[in-house]
Amino acid sequence: MLAAAWRVLQRAVTSPLLGTGRSQIRSPFPTMASLSPAAASSPKRLRVYSSAPAGGEDGAGSGRRVGTHNGSFHCDEALGCFLIRLTSQFAGADVVRTRDPQILDTLDAVLDVGGVYDPSRHRYDHHQKGFNEVFGHGFNTKLSSAGLVYKHFGKEIIAKELGVNEDHEDVHRLYLAIYKSFVEALDAIDNGINQYDTDQPPKYVNNTHLSSRVGRLNPDWTDPDQSPEKENAAFQQAMMLSGSEFMESVRFHVKSWLPARSIVLECLLSRGKVDPRGEIMVLDRFCPWKLHLFELEEELKIDPLTKYVLYQDERSKSWRVQAVAVAPDRFESRKALPEKWRGMRDDELSAETGIPGCVFVHMSGFIGGNKTYEGALEMARAALKC
Repeated sequence: MLAAAWRVLQRAVTSPLLGTGRSQIRSPFPTMASLSPAAASSPKRLRVYSSAPAGGEDGAGSGRRVGTHNGSFHCDEALGCFLIRLTSQFAGADVVRTRDPQILDTLDAVLDVGGVYDPSRHRYDHHQKGFNEVFGHGFNTKLSSAGLVYKHFGKEIIAKELGVNEDHEDVHRLYLAIYKSFVEALDAIDNGINQYDTDQPPKYVNNTHLSSRVGRLNPDWTDPDQSPEKENAAFQQAMMLSGSEFMESVRFHVKSWLPARSIVLECLLSRGKVDPRGEIMVLDRFCPWKLHLFELEEELKIDPLTKYVLYQDERSKSWRVQAVAVAPDRFESRKALPEKWRGMRDDELSAETGIPGCVFVHMSGFIGGNKTYEGALEMARAALKC
């Protein structure tokens, strides 16, 4: 399902929003600039419009309707609307943008407006007094509308992408990983939660994150056209941007993150065959391993912790000895390679270590190399003794 939508997103088409002869990445939804409450639609199309009437021509015959507020938009409701339309229950639903409570009451789902969180009625607002819902599973960040939709529908979306049942163990792993790496930051930014507990001003400004880029899609105050049609067209672009990046995250986790985790887990469990102390791990094939190693060590209560990871350099076919950092976001190593080796290369290094085939050791001691696996293993074993 997500893969098909992603293929549609990849096609470049001429957009009436940009003018003849200019193109944009195509959304899985039709353009909205000319859409009105009376516009014809099908259940597979998206219409975004403001203050739609509660009945009449746009009533029961137009399929399900998902509501969010009109006016300036943020990343959380744009992504929330995108996500809920990936579900079986709300596939192809129209999006109504309004703050009119009488209209909101008629809708099948309401996101980021209305002052109610009630999943039994598909009401997903987070602005009301007393709201403190979090994702759980060890996460404590207050949820936005995107996080609420993901909490209730994320497993369904991931299971469809994997082609398995929602109770499959890989679905749960990806559900947590994608929240951690993608959705939680959107929740935190929308709720005004700082990334760090500090009173110090930031050393630089970052306006390149997804929430900031979505915010810039709002019509500029200098634009003479402040019409609902212009605003709705911008909201479609916001849905397209946030949704495409969400799907890219899912695709990465399915195709790269999950296989890498399996490799690191297998290698971590077999580390005792490499060295009796269990402080050296060998990757039988290279993959992104650092975050997986930290998470798996904590999950499996590994003791002692891994000090060195060995893997083959695919370009040179030589072997690397990398010291594991003390934490994923730190440069310091748990046990750096010996200081007397640092900055040496080739024959000089081999003479110093007494190990043939040495290639280098970095000045900081976080990584070294040897021409053979056996030589790299001897370097790691010798470094443990220093």
